[in-house]
Amino acid sequence: MTFRRFVATLSEVERASSRLVMVRMLADAFRELPPAEVPLAVLLLQGRVAPEFEGVEFGVAEKEAAKALALALGRDEAEVVRAVKEKGDIGAYAREVLPEHDGGLTVQQVYDELRAIAEDSGRGSQQRKRERLARLIAASSPEEAAVILRIVTGRLRLGAGDATVLEALALAFLGDRNKKPLLERAYNLTSDLAYVARLTLKGEDALRAVKLEVGKPVRMMLAERLPDPERIMDKLGPHFAEHKYDGERIQVHFDGRRFWVYSRRLENITHQYPDLLEALREVQQDSFIIEAEAVVVDPVTGEMRPFQNVLNRKVKHLTRELVEKYPVKGFVFEILYHAGEALIDRPYTERRQVLERWFRPHERLALAAKRYVEKASELRQFFDESIEAGCEGLVCKKPDGEYEAGKRGFKWVKYKRGIAGKLSDTLDLVVVGAWLGRGRRAGGYGSLLAAVYNPDEDRFETLTKVGSGFSDEDLNEVLPRRLEPYRRRERHPRAWSLLEPDVWFEPVQVIEVEAQEITLSPNHTCAFGVVQEGRGLALRFPRFVRYRDDKSPEEATTTSEVVEMYRNQWAQGST
Repeated sequence: MTFRRFVATLSEVERASSRLVMVRMLADAFRELPPAEVPLAVLLLQGRVAPEFEGVEFGVAEKEAAKALALALGRDEAEVVRAVKEKGDIGAYAREVLPEHDGGLTVQQVYDELRAIAEDSGRGSQQRKRERLARLIAASSPEEAAVILRIVTGRLRLGAGDATVLEALALAFLGDRNKKPLLERAYNLTSDLAYVARLTLKGEDALRAVKLEVGKPVRMMLAERLPDPERIMDKLGPHFAEHKYDGERIQVHFDGRRFWVYSRRLENITHQYPDLLEALREVQQDSFIIEAEAVVVDPVTGEMRPFQNVLNRKVKHLTRELVEKYPVKGFVFEILYHAGEALIDRPYTERRQVLERWFRPHERLALAAKRYVEKASELRQFFDESIEAGCEGLVCKKPDGEYEAGKRGFKWVKYKRGIAGKLSDTLDLVVVGAWLGRGRRAGGYGSLLAAVYNPDEDRFETLTKVGSGFSDEDLNEVLPRRLEPYRRRERHPRAWSLLEPDVWFEPVQVIEVEAQEITLSPNHTCAFGVVQEGRGLALRFPRFVRYRDDKSPEEATTTSEVVEMYRNQWAQGST
């Protein structure tokens, strides 16, 4: 398949009338490709040349891409940079100014050039990247160049999420999109969509044979939520409860020589925790995959500090001063692999036993506190102890529950502190639009349109308008800076909305929101028609809490969670 045909498919996908149509279009495109190019096409669909956890980035800002476009056109750099800024979309500008011709490039050729650009580093690399990109643009049609420029600048956002791509691969090569769970399991264990594509070409047996690999992050298991001890006991019965620490959840891999640390978004953040890895190296020699909560502790008192303190380590080059100012302690709560043996399918009790045998004490390491509870009163007492210790609450775990990578279920249940007059837990929502400010807020945003994620439909469904909790700086400076790169002229294909905000955004930014309760609404699409015909669910008195850069859009609160929270309200007698 030529790259031009691939680009045409992307345009068709963006205009698709439904997710099913999108799946069929992608499946047809995958079947047209030579087998060797299928994994490459999957990566390009993600706007990447390697899985995110490998950390291979293009390092090309829009200004540099504009300079490459100027070089390809033979025009003045400053003129093109200014025109791109005014246009607001380098891809759209390239389509307007490049001469029409058939590029004739293959998917393989484009991938190879983009990979070379991403891997170029060191002295003079920016100039070499610019020249290589200019040659690629010059050899492309206007439509091809538009996609290439959006890929290298991180602006390629299609309607097809990972779940849709997996379904399309299942339809294309297994003949049935309902076989997606086979691919999903492989993806959850490896976090590598291109690798899953290669396995799918080999058939179902290859997918079933996938196992954990040290160095490849496992997509993290997520917990459901329930509002009180009585409901949790009814759901789980006697179980183990663990402290829920207010830090950054990390997954640490060790092959006996090398460490990898991954965030819950599966980004490689190894450089952020040198002190924690030093502690692990001192006490462990065998290979392992563990999960822990990295919590900043007071260097004098040893008390735990809030989550925001961990964010101070999220810098490209971590200095010794930052490490000393924000010392971290790792509270280990899970072990998935040890000394050549995968433990992911073992029940919780067995994994915890292995973890306790594996663990070696260190001043920077501790096991997550746990307790076996048989009564609601015992659970409530342990919860109070966790709050007193500086934790967020508890995670309650079924004794016989295996670790379900990439899934959310009632084998783990969160129990967090309720706030008078508010829901017992906050929600993580995705910004899909905004209304411009009026009066005192003129010149910035007045409120945001925020959505939940529906994994079954691979789309974002609106739940609320959020206008309170923001500072003037948030509305006038921080939010425009965060959201402007993702601004769109029209609604994103994965956003389902009945409302029409002043501005649309690609579903990228996740925010944490608290609210008083969940109500029925004819204006929002979350669970539309599920609870009551012609109505969805919405938040009453929502308030912004913080930005959740540690979460991907697909890790936001789900539609089914909101439905469960709404029903829990009624069970407690709220209106």
